[in-house]
Amino acid sequence: MFDYFDEVRKLVESAKADLLFVDPFLDAEFVSRYLPHVPDGTAVRLLARERMASLKSAVAAFSAQNNIVVEARSAAGFHDRYIFVDGLACYQSGASFKDGAKKTPTTLTQITDAFAVVQSTYENLWAQGTPA
Repeated sequence: MFDYFDEVRKLVESAKADLLFVDPFLDAEFVSRYLPHVPDGTAVRLLARERMASLKSAVAAFSAQNNIVVEARSAAGFHDRYIFVDGLACYQSGASFKDGAKKTPTTLTQITDAFAVVQSTYENLWAQGTPA
């Protein structure tokens, strides 16, 4: 479990300009676990759906206290979970980022061969999403 969270933390810390998390189940626990590791000046975008009230209040509190722009949007039509780092790299998570490997083993896999298609799909969902 720690290894999963540590690898996601390293990806978050590597960002220089933009992070896009795609996960229907993002919530306040996700915000407290990962967003403190976002480098200053990095914009954070969260595409979620199921726990928007919890996510929205945590994002508002975090943004008010820190020098990090965080925007959350809700959209339908997705199930998988991804993190996009600076528009240059994409990783798919086998479990929700908030749960990681708590209950069962999971993987964090870099998407290389289908990167452009996956990125385009989720950037379009982001653009069509409803601001939280």
